[in-house]
Amino acid sequence: MAVTTEGLTVRLHNPAADPEPAGWDALRCRAGLRANWAWPVMRAGVHSGADPLLLAVLSDVDGPVGLYAASVVPSRRREGATKWPRVGYLHVQAPQSSALPGWWMAPSTSQERAGLARALRRATRRALGPGIGGVLWRQVGEADTAWLPRLRYTRRTEALAVLDAPESVDAWLAGLRTRRRADLRRILRIVGTDPDLEVRTGAVGDVVGPADLAHLARLNAVKHATGTVEPHSGQQSVLWQEATAGRDDVFAVAYRDNTGRLLAAATVLDDPAWPLWLSWGALPLDEGGRRHLYFDLFRRLVERIVDRGASGVILGKGMPELKSDLGARLVPQQAAVTL
Repeated sequence: MAVTTEGLTVRLHNPAADPEPAGWDALRCRAGLRANWAWPVMRAGVHSGADPLLLAVLSDVDGPVGLYAASVVPSRRREGATKWPRVGYLHVQAPQSSALPGWWMAPSTSQERAGLARALRRATRRALGPGIGGVLWRQVGEADTAWLPRLRYTRRTEALAVLDAPESVDAWLAGLRTRRRADLRRILRIVGTDPDLEVRTGAVGDVVGPADLAHLARLNAVKHATGTVEPHSGQQSVLWQEATAGRDDVFAVAYRDNTGRLLAAATVLDDPAWPLWLSWGALPLDEGGRRHLYFDLFRRLVERIVDRGASGVILGKGMPELKSDLGARLVPQQAAVTL
């Protein structure tokens, strides 16, 4: 579906039903968007999630200048719905990630960005009708409020943890407070000399199966839940994990004991400059899990960005105090509502 407004063409796509648009992967890479924006991965997210997804690509005469991903949240949810509802609101957020915003815009000035956001709103109103009442924007940075049109409300949300690449792993350790550094060195020695531990890194499907990743994601969601947990949506679904299997821009780290039993696993959405730590899950101690594996993974992430010459690693949300104590900086984030 295409809508023309003020010199821009806004093409609205439903990843659950529409074929992948021509040139989508090239645009995704140009915009620096990771594997969670790949068409098959977004489609799996919709089919395993609660709300249908709207993907808007805005173009001028020279080509794409902006894109947005928004869940179309109905006033009354229906299980397994994949069509856009006529009553509800737009929830602009990155597919299956709470760490990054759900948009990309080529223009750099606030006035130009505001024009794109207004075009998005007009196009969705024409396509979906007036019953889609407003827009909830997630992962809004402090500079973003300057271009949000008809801003009505903002609220501070949990900060995003980001670790800038150090010169070396030793330099990272040296920058930590003394007690944390000594404790971490002790932990890494314990894990590194454990004869009953195997650690493998590679593609999803090679080092850890989609079903195992979904199971660990459910365990982690329940552990950190502050509200209702959807037990088989997104990363907690085998369908979504299967969509990431074999991709060279998603890598996994899997911890097993010598019997082959999976103890813990993490997935990272790769990027040359800023890889994103997407997920972590581990067996509880009373089910045979191991202590300290989280810290070993953290060290491996630091080692990887140093070896690959990346700018840093995006650590996501959750446990901000611990991540800060491990050297991360906390970037303020907001949620905003516009009409």
